[in-house]
Amino acid sequence: MKGGRYNICGRHLKSLVSFLESEMRIKLDLLRPTLPSHLNNPIDIPSSALSSDDLLVLQKTMSGKLSTHSKDRCRHGTGHTVEDMFRIRSGAIREMRFPDAVVWPENESDIIEIIKVASENNWCLIPFGGGTNVTHATWCPSNAQESRPIISLDMKAMNEILWVNGEDGVAHVQAGITGRELACQLEQMGFTMGHEPDSFEFSTLGGWIATKASGMKRGKYGNIEDLVRDVRIVDSNGKILGDSCEENDGSSFETYGRVSAGTDLTPIILGSEGCLGIITSAVIRVFPLPEVIEYEGILLHSFDIGISFVQEVSKMGNFKPSSVRLVDNAQFRLGQSLKGEESSFLNRFASHIMKTLIISTFGFMKESTVSVSITFEGSSKEVLYQKQIIRTLSQKYGGFLMGENVGRAGYDLTFAIAYLRDFAMTYGCLGESFETFVHWSRLRELISSTKDRIRVEHRSRCLPGEPLISCRITQLYDEGVCVYFYYLMSYEGIYSPTDIYVEIENAAREEILSQGGSLSHHHGVGKIRGKWIEKIHSKDKRQIFKLIKDGMDPNNLFGARNGSSFLYHGEYEDSEQNS
Repeated sequence: MKGGRYNICGRHLKSLVSFLESEMRIKLDLLRPTLPSHLNNPIDIPSSALSSDDLLVLQKTMSGKLSTHSKDRCRHGTGHTVEDMFRIRSGAIREMRFPDAVVWPENESDIIEIIKVASENNWCLIPFGGGTNVTHATWCPSNAQESRPIISLDMKAMNEILWVNGEDGVAHVQAGITGRELACQLEQMGFTMGHEPDSFEFSTLGGWIATKASGMKRGKYGNIEDLVRDVRIVDSNGKILGDSCEENDGSSFETYGRVSAGTDLTPIILGSEGCLGIITSAVIRVFPLPEVIEYEGILLHSFDIGISFVQEVSKMGNFKPSSVRLVDNAQFRLGQSLKGEESSFLNRFASHIMKTLIISTFGFMKESTVSVSITFEGSSKEVLYQKQIIRTLSQKYGGFLMGENVGRAGYDLTFAIAYLRDFAMTYGCLGESFETFVHWSRLRELISSTKDRIRVEHRSRCLPGEPLISCRITQLYDEGVCVYFYYLMSYEGIYSPTDIYVEIENAAREEILSQGGSLSHHHGVGKIRGKWIEKIHSKDKRQIFKLIKDGMDPNNLFGARNGSSFLYHGEYEDSEQNS
């Protein structure tokens, strides 16, 4: 793997291809890529619907950059789903609709003026953060659904920390800042937000709020709803809503704590997916940098034992490690194939001896072994106490502690998975992840049934080889867990492979819902999951959502049509009549 961004980079992944071929019963020809790694030709998409006069008016409203370049428009009309990647790399994007222009506002005044001119000219606005969504949230509605020109507002020029109050543990931060930028700047001040989603490097604070995101270190720091104390937005009338302080020194801010003063705006904006206003900044919680960060990797004999282990870990309350991730056997073996070659004969010999001892002494079998990657953060005493509990639980469940390096590798692997997906796509395989929340009492059955459903759907379509299906448990709660599923299929000789993939993923989602899982734990709804809104929300609840939308955005200026908003402005009534 090229580059130097992750620990896995620079390794010769000698075993990866053979692992995929063996698991999927296919043959990968590395000398004959199915898709190009990138497009060399200019992106061919329809021209902007905005006239030169329109663009001049738009540019005059703000100090930031404006673009109608096809590459910018394409990037801002797509996300990171497997369908997005396949369409871009295969060149099958011309039938999609893209924003007619992209703007980069630099401050709230720019946003207010853009909203004003968009309202006057009957344009539609869609906010854009890091573009890492996997829900088609940044896809433009079709011309049949939305006839107005569409402007994409890229928020990444608004990426400053406005102030930090260390004594109160809060900071005021602009919405366009990426996770990496935020972490680096806070670290220099001696703080952390502690929010690390898988898309941490590229996703933005505003995107986290809009999708109601969750991070890998939820065990210590909580989800985004636990970390955001106030949200500042500009509504469709150009009005600023929220109590965030305008002064950089923080001298006049309101109470950013627990209050009882009626319904709050922040919970309404969390999960609004760009359809209620433009998020410009937020007051967030910050914490002193942890004194200690340590890792541990644990081998367990089976996934069933692993579930029992992490369920006990979930009962540690405030002393839970910051991150606990259990992978099933298929994903464990995939991880083993990514270890790369040892650098010397002695290292290879030592690794072979270690594997032999683990198998012969502790009875771990290749076909059933699973692993848990754990991250500890806090004071020395806190981490020591957590590690003692984990060691005791590991002994109780027959686990084997693999040490710091293995635990760190398991945590870091998360960041490289998207690149592995794109590698597989180059050589004829489509892969994607999808997640859910499920209660402990239904966890085992949901996982088993969902995997079985994917196998049935895969084989019923006579697809090449076998599906590669795996899962992992990521966030732990008192009442349940977040589960990620991964599905990889060969598309050799298959017409419209992404359509087939979407059909199978939809079938898996139907199975998840039937087994008591949620529509999403943290990815959001977007447009991909909009079809299930009527199934999970009652008619009366949907009517409440409609009233909120109509009250905050009566002319549907923010017309992304994500989440519940696909039922707004005519579609709600049509849907009710057809139900």
